[in-house]
Amino acid sequence: MTTHNWTQKLLPLPQEFAAEGSRHVAANRIRVTIVGDAPQLQQAGQILRQAIGASGTDRVELTIEVGTYADQSEQHPLQDLSHLANAEQAYQITTVSDDRIVISGQGPVGGVYGAMTMAQLLTAPAGRRIHIPLLQVVDWPDINQRGLWNFPEGDEWIDWLAPLKLNYGKMADTRLTPVRRGRRNTATVEVERMQKARRLGFEYIPYVLHLNFLHGVDLFRAYPELAGKGDGALAGRYFAHKQGNQHRAPCASEPRLVTVLSEWLQSIASQGADEVSCWLSERPCQCECERCTPVGQFVLETRAFVAAWENVRSTYPDLLIRIFSSTTTPEQDDQILAELPAAVRFERACASGMERVRHQPRDLFANPLLDVAASEGRWIASYDVPIGAYGNVDTPETKVPQYSAQRIRDYVQQLHRRNYAGAYGMLAWGLMAREVCGFSIAALAEYSWNGDGRSIEDFATAWATQEGLKSPEKIGQWAKLLGEVEFDVYDDGFPTHYTMGIAAQMVEAGDAPRFTEGIFRHFHRREDFDTRLAVCHQAQALLDSKAHRQLILATQVVASYVQLASALWDIAHLHAHGELGKPKCQQQLAATSSKLAKAGQTNTDAIVAWRRHLGDEPWAHRVHDAIGATQTTVARILSHISDQHSDLI
Repeated sequence: MTTHNWTQKLLPLPQEFAAEGSRHVAANRIRVTIVGDAPQLQQAGQILRQAIGASGTDRVELTIEVGTYADQSEQHPLQDLSHLANAEQAYQITTVSDDRIVISGQGPVGGVYGAMTMAQLLTAPAGRRIHIPLLQVVDWPDINQRGLWNFPEGDEWIDWLAPLKLNYGKMADTRLTPVRRGRRNTATVEVERMQKARRLGFEYIPYVLHLNFLHGVDLFRAYPELAGKGDGALAGRYFAHKQGNQHRAPCASEPRLVTVLSEWLQSIASQGADEVSCWLSERPCQCECERCTPVGQFVLETRAFVAAWENVRSTYPDLLIRIFSSTTTPEQDDQILAELPAAVRFERACASGMERVRHQPRDLFANPLLDVAASEGRWIASYDVPIGAYGNVDTPETKVPQYSAQRIRDYVQQLHRRNYAGAYGMLAWGLMAREVCGFSIAALAEYSWNGDGRSIEDFATAWATQEGLKSPEKIGQWAKLLGEVEFDVYDDGFPTHYTMGIAAQMVEAGDAPRFTEGIFRHFHRREDFDTRLAVCHQAQALLDSKAHRQLILATQVVASYVQLASALWDIAHLHAHGELGKPKCQQQLAATSSKLAKAGQTNTDAIVAWRRHLGDEPWAHRVHDAIGATQTTVARILSHISDQHSDLI
């Protein structure tokens, strides 16, 4: 087998990889030896033995040895990897001789990552001889932490993500015990899952909930003095949340807040956690008391978390915290960063809308404050990797297919150039999450580890190979074509702009649409709609009608959004510029209205067919949001046209 054939089995692609020949060895003639007693190295042994399917016999033809650089003896011709980026995760695989392969991590996590790479190459049917490459590999990740927000419950997610070398997940359930006045505060974390994740090199991190959500654990009932004063302390709600409590923020200058937070952090650390994510209030808010207003809500909340952390470090000196500042609260980030101790990490979510800078052919993302902090060595993470179809992560309203690895690669590469240490995707639902977002999550794993390693086509081929799909090379070609169209469609804000009513408002206001702006951001001329639609058809033609049914239906959803965009352009342009008193223009208006109605029906039918193929109801409200957004947009536009021009059409 060539190096290319071997790398098709690997995801993500190692930074440096060479296969210098290969051997066929019976599974029961392979011995796995572990050097060192770190839990991750013991896990590495289990991974390799499971991949081989046998534990070996006295007659050994090949030894695979796993350890760390610190454990190696003089017989190991291995190099120190400490100079590499994120060196604690780096590893090398060296073929010492035809009968010995050594996997050495710079640290224990690197050792388990090396075993994961080797295991992807070794898996074979039970009892069969295994085709083993004689490897020379040096590997390390571009970005320090890579993973998911809103992590679903269940061990199966960690079992799936960790072998892809994704290494971060927000703990699905950190429970704060209801607060009672005079009683010590405690929290409960998922200890077993956290420990299992750690053995796999995966950080499963508990958290303290947004401080403006703490009424939910009776904080203000127990301590009324901690309730933020005045209407300014009400943090409101997201558009995506639609309804519910507006969430009062605490009075963050009240000393008792530090006591409560200290007790939670102490409780979490006592259960073995080595890091806690500390969430500031989620929306703009301000306690209006005399002590809070001169300093500011978010600076005071940060100070309270840091003070609590410093209290706990006397007992747990290795505990780390990260400050999570979300969405629409950037007004005090400069002061927060200036005050934070160097060991405290900083992460942001839902900032893509405010960071987007128009640029051809693809937009740039920039946050001068955070980018400078990252360049100066501050540990900064973003939760905005677009693993879903929605344009801005702060409004994840719709659940529709997303197969644009191009979009993932573009954003992750920009984060890497901006020196960000964390790249996470916002998973906005649990139901059928892997089926809907699995390709995108794999792309995040690929390009956050090795951003310049391979093309979209090669990545998608490797993904299809791992998924066991028929004709993986065809799927690679399909992804290369469709992903660019998806990039155009979803980055323009489809379907979010339908959900938010922006498209309908444009027609109702009589505004003329403009190419390269707004929801037509990546359409430059009228012909671009037809060109993009032709690419969708070309991509779909590569797929097998039975084996690739899910991908075909996903392609049809994307094509339907292009058709809908085309119809929307035509009717908005004609409504703004047409000479509606002339019969020819009236006929055109009637035709464009019919085109829009048909395009809307095609789109909703495509979404329904795609989702029905995945499974029966319930589909979760976000699928119905996507369907309803199109239906509402089309109905509003047609109603407006009918009301305004009923005498003409």
